[in-house]
Amino acid sequence: MRMRRYSVRGLLLAALVFLMGLGHCAAAEDMQFVDADGDTGYYVDTLSIVRVSEAERDAVVAVVKAAENRRYLYRMRFDRTQSTYRIFSTQVEIYDTKEVLRTVPGTDIPQPYTASSPMRSIVDFIEEFLTAKKQTAK
Repeated sequence: MRMRRYSVRGLLLAALVFLMGLGHCAAAEDMQFVDADGDTGYYVDTLSIVRVSEAERDAVVAVVKAAENRRYLYRMRFDRTQSTYRIFSTQVEIYDTKEVLRTVPGTDIPQPYTASSPMRSIVDFIEEFLTAKKQTAK
């Protein structure tokens, strides 16, 4: 029973840190490259990854559009068993200066992704990252 309490406390602390850090998206970040499509790059902030449930993960995802000099920061939830994602909020920045141009609320409606989608690459990256982190913690 004590171990379970520790896990719940740890999960709550992680969720609190995640929510506090994502409120303004300007907090410390550790963006890791995941995929690219032409001049668009996809990154995951490994400091923001939270295991919400067995199937769901929250993370901040950055989409960098080099030709537009823009970075889009998405606060997202992925459900790997349903192959869906939800965007909680979006922050649009000038890439070079990180100046925030606008913040847009997300939607509660999950969107599907396909096996060839960059979202699938992001989900795979998150799972590999969590597995590696768990193995190094042992």
